[in-house]
Amino acid sequence: MTLSSGDKLGQYEVLGSIGAGGMGEVFRARDPRLGRDVAIKVLSAGMAHDPDRLARFQREARVVAALNHPHIVTIFSVEEAKGLHFLTMELVGGQPLSSLIRASALPIEQIVEIAIELADALAAAHEKGIVHRDLKPANVMITHDGRVKVLDFGLAKDVSGGSPDDVTLTSLGNTQAGTVLGTPAYMSPEQIAGRPLDHRTDIFSLGVVLHEMATGRRPFIGNSSGELISAILRDDPSPVTDSRPDLPGHLARIIQRCLEKDPRHRVQTARDVANEFRDLVRQMPGRTPASVTIPVPDSGAGRPEEGFWIAVLPFKATGASAEIAALADGLSEEIVTGLSRFSYLRVIARGSTHKYANQTTDLRTVGKELSARYVMEGSLRQAGTKLRVAVRVADALTGVQLWAKNYERTFAPESIFELQDDLVPRIVSTVADGYGVLPHSMSEILRSKADDELTPHEAVIRAFGYYERFTPAEHARVRNILEIAVRRAPDHSGAWAALSHIYLQEHAQGFNPQPDPLGRALAAARRSVDAAPSNHIAHNTLASTLFFQKDFPACRAEARRAAELNPMNGAAMGWLGIMIAYTGHWEEGCAQVESAMQLNPHHPSWYWLPLACNAYRKRDYQGALDVALKINLPGYFYAHLTRAAAYGQLRMQEPARRALNEMLALRPDMATAAREELGKWWEPDLAEHIIDGLRKAGLEIPDAH
Repeated sequence: MTLSSGDKLGQYEVLGSIGAGGMGEVFRARDPRLGRDVAIKVLSAGMAHDPDRLARFQREARVVAALNHPHIVTIFSVEEAKGLHFLTMELVGGQPLSSLIRASALPIEQIVEIAIELADALAAAHEKGIVHRDLKPANVMITHDGRVKVLDFGLAKDVSGGSPDDVTLTSLGNTQAGTVLGTPAYMSPEQIAGRPLDHRTDIFSLGVVLHEMATGRRPFIGNSSGELISAILRDDPSPVTDSRPDLPGHLARIIQRCLEKDPRHRVQTARDVANEFRDLVRQMPGRTPASVTIPVPDSGAGRPEEGFWIAVLPFKATGASAEIAALADGLSEEIVTGLSRFSYLRVIARGSTHKYANQTTDLRTVGKELSARYVMEGSLRQAGTKLRVAVRVADALTGVQLWAKNYERTFAPESIFELQDDLVPRIVSTVADGYGVLPHSMSEILRSKADDELTPHEAVIRAFGYYERFTPAEHARVRNILEIAVRRAPDHSGAWAALSHIYLQEHAQGFNPQPDPLGRALAAARRSVDAAPSNHIAHNTLASTLFFQKDFPACRAEARRAAELNPMNGAAMGWLGIMIAYTGHWEEGCAQVESAMQLNPHHPSWYWLPLACNAYRKRDYQGALDVALKINLPGYFYAHLTRAAAYGQLRMQEPARRALNEMLALRPDMATAAREELGKWWEPDLAEHIIDGLRKAGLEIPDAH
């Protein structure tokens, strides 16, 4: 069937056609549940009836869904309606790179900016075993705010479990079943020849794209398909500096190495390409791209508009076995990747820290050389089967050690990956999440800065201070800071997410209430998701808003999406676990909260509240009390409430009276407001159960009628 504007496809309202690809047509549509526009890719009728093509379409969905990265288009769902198979994706506004370079070559600053983000996207895919296989300017979108988005992984191939015999066939025409996948002008020699492929085929295609950005024309041309194939297989393109003498020689060498015929002689990874371009930025005196994804700060404090930078030095394993040395290298690499998931952190590329691998370092000197405010270093020591991993973080400007931890583990050579999977999330969360070492330090540094002097990025960091103080005065100040930030940067996803959480506090805590806090929170959350669909914090805040609006199925879906995007954010995982528990999925939610506690042992003690509530609802009142007593927050109203209800059920009248008095000192109106207050968080049955405990503790609460 043909779709046109106004048609319904499942729950989606079609708004118009965007274009057609090799596997079907793409439409703009409206998702009424979340009030946002999405892109819908519909598989063509002919392909839908072909089992192999349908399987490839479904594989595309799985591939893209696995690639949670800010420079890769985000997939939302795979669906079927009216006999049509389709997937819903992030709607990317902007223009394709092919349109941008159609007129002429690009300025060097723009080449470097796009190259870094494009290489980062490919690196993320390759690290998951995914090869794009059809990288070209038409599949690269440049958004309205200048960000790169890689599209159309329909030709991607999961090579992680493939065999050498799994050879891609090549065709110079349209993609057909059993023929070659790809666009000839951007194919690698091995793809043209039908040889086995790995991630290095994308490196070659990236080289072609870079050459075209630099010169305005492709490196290989031909008047016929045969001539084009011959050029790709045999010709060496001229250096880009032949036609662009203004380009740095290092840039020309990077492109030339990407275009090597033999994959063994190319730059070996996309991560290396990205790091080469970041090093190129450092070598360009007085010429820094206007909006390069990871710019280079020029002082120990970092550029104010770019936030604070952290450098992770290569972990040391002096005199250790090859296996321990491999573990040390893997830990430092994966910690860099993990820290980079947090949009409010600025992490220096690993290529810039390699030179410190075999050096005795002074952290202040390292910070100055790398323009990093914070430096992390680690060491591994082995004694028999025992392994000690020591990690510390220091403020390179002041020399103060902010955090240090020793992790003791049993080591076996075959357990390297398991050890990495155990240690990296703990280290990353403890350092980076909302209650981590770095947000605390950065937020405290920014407290002395005037509200209207904070950049939007700094405003997001400063907002972490509210969750440490949790007072009406701090709430009012942070709300003002974030409202200034979104006025200055209306597309800043992080600022909208933080503001949405602050608006929710008006409803949840009663702090500084203004009209329609839930409506304002929902609008801010949607702005955050629209600005950056792969930002896990944006999905976190949308889940929070949906929770308080009692849309529990949508809340759980957004919560799980946020957890998938960044499972190393202990603070977000803890909060999301609480919401999942309170929607009725108690065991799942409490298990997630307990996992968050393990990720960051410095978590706030309110994490214990859902576990206390879970025991209480099961009528394990002593267990509820034991857990509630772990909440060491004198100003936290719900801790006193839970203890009072548990004491009441246990008929322990004197401690129940003390707990009630502590609760009423914070909320004197609780006798009349109990149902309204408890109803914000818990379902009616549990709310009435808690009210019963408060009554037994001595609080006179009227009947429901």
